[in-house]
Amino acid sequence: MQLETYLQSIADNSDSYFQAHLAREDLQRVARLKARAEETPDLENLQKEALYLEWTPGDLRTGELKEQLVPLIAAMHAVTAAPDEAEADAALLDAWKQFQEARIAVLIHCL
Repeated sequence: MQLETYLQSIADNSDSYFQAHLAREDLQRVARLKARAEETPDLENLQKEALYLEWTPGDLRTGELKEQLVPLIAAMHAVTAAPDEAEADAALLDAWKQFQEARIAVLIHCL
C-alpha cells in the first residue's frame, strides 16, 4: 500500500523528530483503519466505527476533521475491497495528504 510506504519513509528519513514521531503513530492508526475496513464491509458502518481512532490527541479535535476523514475512510474501504487496484491505492494516498494538511492546521492551533 502506497500510504504505508509513504509514512514509513517519513518515519525513517525525516529530520524533524515531530514529523517522524507522528508518522510512526500514523502507521499504527492506518493499520487500525485497515483492520476495521477489512472487518467491516459496509462503508456506512465503517465510517461510524473509524471516525474516532485517535486521529488527534484524545480525539478532542477529530470532529473538526470529519470533512477530510470521511473521504479517507472511504478510500481505505475501496483499497481493502480491491487491494490490487492502483487507482484506489493512489486515491487513498491523496485522501491521506488532504487529511494530513487539515490535521496539521488543527494541531498547530492547539499549541
